Amino acid sequence: MLPSRYKILSTILLVVTSSIYFIDEYVVDHFDDETETLESLGWHIHRESNGSTYELKSENESGFLFASTSASDMMIVKKIEVDIVKYPYVNWSWRINTLPINGDESIKSTCDVPASISFVTNKVRLLPKSIKYSWSTTLEKGTATKSPFAYWPARTDIIVMQSGDELAGEWVIEKRNILEDYKKLYGKKKLKSKAIYAIAIMSDSDNTKSTSAADYDNIYFSAE
Repeated sequence: MLPSRYKILSTILLVVTSSIYFIDEYVVDHFDDETETLESLGWHIHRESNGSTYELKSENESGFLFASTSASDMMIVKKIEVDIVKYPYVNWSWRINTLPINGDESIKSTCDVPASISFVTNKVRLLPKSIKYSWSTTLEKGTATKSPFAYWPARTDIIVMQSGDELAGEWVIEKRNILEDYKKLYGKKKLKSKAIYAIAIMSDSDNTKSTSAADYDNIYFSAE
């Protein structure tokens, strides 16, 4: 049997280890408090558009972000500053309810998605660069493409995480190594530090003149 002082030390180590594990996350939003507003949580509207809605909802005592569009295009943005060398994994949950008809984010005329999350990789507003993870209507899961609306030297790289309506109505949990994606996309081998400066959420349907709807939840970066 361990002496009492060793039991105390073991307890302290357990608490410290648990605290370190908890600290090894950078939370963007869990959308848990329906009494809050998007503005109070640090989100703001970019390119406001009639026909688009983003609002906090809850079910089974769990909060989430609801997004819907009708032949419209609008995104919400939150400023953050997180080092993806320290927190290389980005995690989130989403659920698709309505897919824009024939949406294909690689083509201008059909560049609509039921859900997407983008991460801004530079601070220069006139030269925006971002990595966008999408749930596509038509592009295959794993497809890598570029936004047809981003003209050089601006850049938006798109990675399709999910596709189609097979999982419509179901929550899907995602975990992606954004550091490895960044290094691959930008030809980097080693990085001492790399910041992400903002996150943008967008469901849209303006180009296809149809509708889209999705839910988002539990967005955070993690060390593992």
